[in-house]
Amino acid sequence: MQLTFVTDLGQSYAVDIDPDMELENVMALLEAESSIPPSEQSISHNGRELTDPKATIRALGVGENAMLLLRRRVNVPGPEGRPIEQDAEMMRLQILGDPQLMRQLQETLPEIAAAAQSNPTRFAELLRQQRDRAQQAELGRQREISALNADPFDVEAQRRIEEAIRQQAVMENMEHALEYSPEAFGRVTMLYVPVEVNSHPVKAFVDSGAQQTISTSYSTLFVS
Repeated sequence: MQLTFVTDLGQSYAVDIDPDMELENVMALLEAESSIPPSEQSISHNGRELTDPKATIRALGVGENAMLLLRRRVNVPGPEGRPIEQDAEMMRLQILGDPQLMRQLQETLPEIAAAAQSNPTRFAELLRQQRDRAQQAELGRQREISALNADPFDVEAQRRIEEAIRQQAVMENMEHALEYSPEAFGRVTMLYVPVEVNSHPVKAFVDSGAQQTISTSYSTLFVS
């Protein structure tokens, strides 16, 4: 079976496991994916934290394709001696130390990004609100799926399940496209530089992420 673990900031980790695997072993697998030690992991399902490390995933009531919330436990004192909730401070420091993550956050959740830079307590509050919204959305999704699966002969229910699967596939394709072909979704400035190859002037396109240098057959003959 496959489970998806989602963090407060939307990072997700898909893990394939056996339903009779104990929670502590699942947490060990998650450590490899998320770099969060099992001792610092907090896993919740349907708003309920899973606390028995010896219980199997089946016994904990987690079904196929379930989505679970993964948080990092940490207790760091905030300003004026007030505790900052759970993993908020650790996550804030992680964001501050990762420029790419900060840029993504500024584009998608600018208020949280601003709080991460200047107000740890506000950041913890916004993070908690974001987590609560994610939990409510997940609970609603789980309830809807349970209701739709209650009657396998309900044609309308099966149609809605099919549509949900299709929408999920569309979102996955969109995420893939945004990651690997961002130029298709906006204006991208290309950098061309005039250079000389074997005393022949050519115009080179600069791509800092390219794995190799390529040239057209015409350009190769031209500069030979």
